Amino acid sequence: MIHILQTPGGGYRDIIQYLEARGARVTVLRPPTRGGARFHGKIAILKSMLSPHLLKARGVWTASDTVLAIGWEALTLQALIKIGYLPRPAKFLALACFVHSEKVRRVMNSLWRVVRNPGLGFVAFSEGERRNLIENCGIAPENVHFHLWRQDLDGRAQPGQLSDDGSIFAGGYSNRDYGLLREAAADLPATLVIVASERNGLPPAENERTRIYLDLPEAEFEALLARCRVVAMPLRSAGEACGQSVLLRVLRNGKPLITSRHESIEAYLGRDYPGFVPAGDVDAMRKALQRALDDSAWRAQLAKRIEAAAQQLDSHGEPGADIERFLLA
Repeated sequence: MIHILQTPGGGYRDIIQYLEARGARVTVLRPPTRGGARFHGKIAILKSMLSPHLLKARGVWTASDTVLAIGWEALTLQALIKIGYLPRPAKFLALACFVHSEKVRRVMNSLWRVVRNPGLGFVAFSEGERRNLIENCGIAPENVHFHLWRQDLDGRAQPGQLSDDGSIFAGGYSNRDYGLLREAAADLPATLVIVASERNGLPPAENERTRIYLDLPEAEFEALLARCRVVAMPLRSAGEACGQSVLLRVLRNGKPLITSRHESIEAYLGRDYPGFVPAGDVDAMRKALQRALDDSAWRAQLAKRIEAAAQQLDSHGEPGADIERFLLA
């Protein structure tokens, strides 16, 4: 029997529904957090890891079962297995345990080395995450499975919303360098539209050509993306899986993308995608955005590569099938 330990209101709906339809049992161990925020900071994640509701996992599975634990609560569950409070399942697979802070990652690596049990494996959303688990946590390579994350996200743009209003769109929360983007776009004539989280701590717009929105519903987020001329994704060079949910919206709307080079994005677009710029390079971001705004032939080239990447991603099939294969391996 496969048991899924899910966080309330979490993502990965396509994976969960696929496995549940094939007999997996889903258990939500703690109530939703107040306010139902889409993005959670380190303190909120730590509180969820220390929630007494995780003790309710006792009796959910047996030693012959397989467990898929979604989120950082997986570490706490491993600790409870280690001390004998919970039975050790035949296989325990952790999903969505990635971070963007090197300091936090070193702490988490130490904790994984202490609490890991036989049968522990991971689903990694980036090659950086996979390398870290193998090299720094001592997880066997065959127990770390790379998954190209994909999901049919809510908020799909409506007919008629896909257009070109000449703007630059940027959005998302994790591992973003919005300071770099705002500096790069300061002298460009286009409107810069940023949809971020309150947790990004962005200062107010410095001019009338910059519009900042915080924590918009998904449909409003994607409508703004669908109207832009070019999408900018300013990512920091550090960190593991990031930018993927916005990238999926870029792919399904066919928008040209200028993005900081990051291996999480390379996995979808290929290393030779022409819209990559070096992370942390303001001048390179400015020049690439200027070209994307002015050069319609180059925009078409970028959009063609985005379309090809979208078709390639579709060829991977249902995401739940990947996870089922990992669980049954």
